[in-house]
Amino acid sequence: MNRLFFSSLCLTVLFIGCGPAPVSQQEARQNIAVAINQDRIQIPLDDKVAGATASLTRNFYFVFDGSGSMGYSLSGSCVGDQRFSTRLDGAKWAGKEFVTKVPSDVNLGLYVFDGYGEREVLSLGSGNQAKFLREVDNIRAGGGTPLGSAVRLGTEKLVEQYKRQLGYGEYRLVVVTDGQADNEIEAANAYLNSIRFNIPIYAIGLCIENNHPLRQYALSYRAADSAEDLRRGLEETLAELPNFDVQEFQPVATGTAK
Repeated sequence: MNRLFFSSLCLTVLFIGCGPAPVSQQEARQNIAVAINQDRIQIPLDDKVAGATASLTRNFYFVFDGSGSMGYSLSGSCVGDQRFSTRLDGAKWAGKEFVTKVPSDVNLGLYVFDGYGEREVLSLGSGNQAKFLREVDNIRAGGGTPLGSAVRLGTEKLVEQYKRQLGYGEYRLVVVTDGQADNEIEAANAYLNSIRFNIPIYAIGLCIENNHPLRQYALSYRAADSAEDLRRGLEETLAELPNFDVQEFQPVATGTAK
């Protein structure tokens, strides 16, 4: 997908560790480059498909972890925050603070796994911040951590939107979690799948050991040891997003992304 006008940013926000990352940024970038070069996936584009239109719309797809461990307190290996009784409460607060700063014309989507099971609660669309906030409030801690299937589905949703926008716009996968995946092999394959679509991963970590596999493939990693640190990290990542000059964009030709 070597397209002049395409910026694909996959934001993965993880509660994954309150210490120095074992993998440096340079090593992570090398891992990403190797994965892309070895098995790069080209996304076919067709402007004759119903609903397909060139658009610069930005897309945020969230995967929110509401597993049982999210019901634990913000203490122990982390600094903790007395405002919140659980990790989930702190994550909800940080996520909602972040979303209130996202422009209204950005497409938001939300996938949740929690005590109620796994499901998409908000499909990608604009002007849906209020519904996003309500759905985050509805999350209840419980169950496992199916990160692999969740990340893969989130990637698929963004790829579908990429096709609808004919390769224009920006695409970000935001994953909020506090733990290791139930199936690490499945999860690692899902992370690689995102990279092969040329979607860089951004990570913010809190409250778990330093060797989370995703760190190997994160283009950017920020450590966080409280909900406030998580909020700041999210906002800093939003501030990093590139701005585009519409005049720099050219019409998209029908065919396959290069």
